[in-house]
Amino acid sequence: MTENENKASQFKQGYLYAVRLLTASKKSGEQLKKRLLDRGYGCELSEQILIQLQKQHLIDDEKLARDTALWAIEAKRFGRNRIAVELKKRGIAKKLVEDVLTSIDEVKERDTALNLGRDRWNRLKLVPLAKKQKRTYDYLVRRGFGFNLSREIIDDLRQESFENPRT
Repeated sequence: MTENENKASQFKQGYLYAVRLLTASKKSGEQLKKRLLDRGYGCELSEQILIQLQKQHLIDDEKLARDTALWAIEAKRFGRNRIAVELKKRGIAKKLVEDVLTSIDEVKERDTALNLGRDRWNRLKLVPLAKKQKRTYDYLVRRGFGFNLSREIIDDLRQESFENPRT
């Protein structure tokens, strides 16, 4: 087998491997490149495979970032900070992460945080107010909501509980 035939064979094997990975789940270009490198395909060959996949529209980091953010907001009920972490884990470029985060609706994020906070607050009925506030605040921050937004939600929930003392 000549060197050209060997490279073509490796390209084909790497390409088929990448397509198999994409059939299992959506992946970013960075994730695919890492998997190809781990599998023993060289850097140059991995780049060629990624270029071919991009030409065929099999990988699209921008669409993946938007879909992941939408999934994180609606299904997982995460805040902006947690969404940024999820996108970075997937190897999405920093600029693209920033673009996706700016497109997130602030009202929807606030409503999600308020609903999550209210659920948590109501589960802590027997806990003293100070602990209830701290636990709910910490929970919202862990879910990826900003410090200021979490503080506002706690203030709203405290106000609601004073207006309706049964909860």
